[in-house]
Amino acid sequence: MIKKILFAADLSAFTSHSLIHVEAIAKQFDAKVFVLHVVRPLGELAAAVVESHCSQNAKNEVLQVVRVEGLLENIRQDVIAALHTNIYVDVSHYVDEVMVEPGEPASVILYEAERSGADIIVVGSHGAEAIDGRLLGSVAYKVLQLAKVPVFMIPMMNPANILGMGPTLIPTRDS
Repeated sequence: MIKKILFAADLSAFTSHSLIHVEAIAKQFDAKVFVLHVVRPLGELAAAVVESHCSQNAKNEVLQVVRVEGLLENIRQDVIAALHTNIYVDVSHYVDEVMVEPGEPASVILYEAERSGADIIVVGSHGAEAIDGRLLGSVAYKVLQLAKVPVFMIPMMNPANILGMGPTLIPTRDS
């Protein structure tokens, strides 16, 4: 029985397409949805630019934990707002928690699935930026290989074809 769904949202244009499936599963099983968005760590190039071109004050500001946590909370609030105003589905009454966590996406998804007691993980086959024709992105591949619970993988299509728009965040009723 599915009671907890972990939805790994990358906030691409595909997110609305995925939410259609998340809502259908939640409705069918009267399940709660835990939305997870993972923010990748500062890349090596960005870290090198900060290290070599910024003053000590700027380095401290960019790398200060409080500011990073504030940024994650801002992203979390944006995700919550977008879920409540999505023009394609209304999953807000199924959403139990919205998490924005730093780290490597596959590892964080697997950790949060276990921590939250998720009965199923919903993930897209690849992100919107995957244009090289791979059937599976690296995150979906790792999650499928290592998950301890079933994974519902949603095949992603060109967002312009499915949603009639370019690669943006979740479309809202206001946009």
